[in-house]
Amino acid sequence: MSDSSKQQTDLPETFQSLLVAFAIALAFRGFVVEGFVIPTGSMAPTLLGEHVRFRSPDTGYDYAFDQTGLKRSRPDTMVPVFDPMISEDRGIGATQVGGILSNGRMGDRVLVLKYLYEFFEPDRWDVVVFKNPVDPIGPSQNYIKRLVGGDGEQVLLVDGDVFVAPLDGDLSDFRIARRPHHVQESVWQPVYDSNFLPISAQEVETRIKRRFDGPPFKPAGAAWKIADTRDWRWDSENVTWLDWADDQLPLDDFNAYNIYRYPPIRGENRLNLRDLHPVSDLRFTAAMTPDDPETFATSLELEARDHRFVFSLEAGEAEVEMLDAGGETLQSATGDYEPGHGGVLDVEFTHVDQTMVIRVAGEEVARLEYEWNPLSRLENATFEFDMERYRANPRLADLRRPRVRWKFEGSPFSLRGVNVDRDLYYRVGRLDTRQQAAANGPRMDGPLFGSDPLEPARLGPDQFMMLGDNSGASRDSRYWGRPHPLAVSTTGDDTPFVVHRDLLVGKAWCVYFPAPNRIQGTGLSIVPDLGRMRFIR
Repeated sequence: MSDSSKQQTDLPETFQSLLVAFAIALAFRGFVVEGFVIPTGSMAPTLLGEHVRFRSPDTGYDYAFDQTGLKRSRPDTMVPVFDPMISEDRGIGATQVGGILSNGRMGDRVLVLKYLYEFFEPDRWDVVVFKNPVDPIGPSQNYIKRLVGGDGEQVLLVDGDVFVAPLDGDLSDFRIARRPHHVQESVWQPVYDSNFLPISAQEVETRIKRRFDGPPFKPAGAAWKIADTRDWRWDSENVTWLDWADDQLPLDDFNAYNIYRYPPIRGENRLNLRDLHPVSDLRFTAAMTPDDPETFATSLELEARDHRFVFSLEAGEAEVEMLDAGGETLQSATGDYEPGHGGVLDVEFTHVDQTMVIRVAGEEVARLEYEWNPLSRLENATFEFDMERYRANPRLADLRRPRVRWKFEGSPFSLRGVNVDRDLYYRVGRLDTRQQAAANGPRMDGPLFGSDPLEPARLGPDQFMMLGDNSGASRDSRYWGRPHPLAVSTTGDDTPFVVHRDLLVGKAWCVYFPAPNRIQGTGLSIVPDLGRMRFIR
């Protein structure tokens, strides 16, 4: 057989193979997996919408922020730039809006497992793509949020956390919804990282127009060597403390992604952050190297919600303890750990979802769970709690701010890799009728969906409640109001604020193409950012 005859035979076969492959790819995309782009920052920093990445010239800290609010400004307008490791509200310098916008990136690309929920029930905390119930035909017809409540239960948001109860339960029946460890690990948001220190504290002070005393952990005692090194050292066997300076880096629900959403103070190089809420669900981690592990002891005390939560390590025994305001122990739990022999002691103290946990070298060694219903939580978290005043506007509740003291004794030691992270914080408040479409029916007023302790969110059959991880800038189940007529005709359900099962598209699986890097000097964003490829938890 000649080569020409073979080539003529191969061409139709090749063409047929391509058609089959194309058909399989289309079927796979349509029925199994499909790619979606994240358009907004409602899930940030878990998933990023259109954004800019900024690396601080002072500390090297790198973070993403939403620049869409700057698009209304003139390109030559000067705006402050920020380093969250130095200050939440005070700019470390200034730059032109045009320079920021020229470095804009597209949102993350995610793969979604379509029709998964035809065979499996959605799980609480899944990140889900669904058809927007209030605008299923517009440019924002596909939404992505985290599922916090499912059919057949009540949901209530209190002090940033999610509480659930059966449909026939009353307020005393609500229990906190705890996240699985793998989900919790993915949603911690950084407050402080000791690896990011400014090159020159004096220059920083000049630019932020405030004294900069170094890390927000303030040492007690002159023997501390903490000022200009990432290794903190205490050269004494005597007791010493590190106290958290809340006035320097507050423990609140600040989100660096929203940095240009916070209103600026007129005429000043800083922001007005009075709208932020104190957060008591926190994680503290550090690597300790005691000179004598057998005599070394440490305990971290978190004062929050009118109680004291104490995490202790001493001579191989770990203890978590909850005390009331008067110092009486209410609950405690203990466990064992290996103190080591001159090695590094990696510790993690976590208070989240009404749970205290100590981990050493990544292994859980002590756990304590306490059960407060929503009313108990509000009474403990709020100064002079009044139910009627709270229901009128939950956003005005006077929440107690956490305080932190870290104690060390028994041996000289070094400390490095000190990190503080905060949990997601789901905000409450009142509905904004301007966010509800007139075409969907009469606008609704009152507390946000799931905010009223006496009228919690009620989810019937095939109904789900969806919230964004970026609670301060997410249009989600709390705000929606009535569904669009098309959504009602599709699902047969006109219940406001919820997502019906028929509107679910699938579960977000992974970020397969993070926002790419730019080629310096060209403006082209085409370099894959492979280091930020990740599974979605």
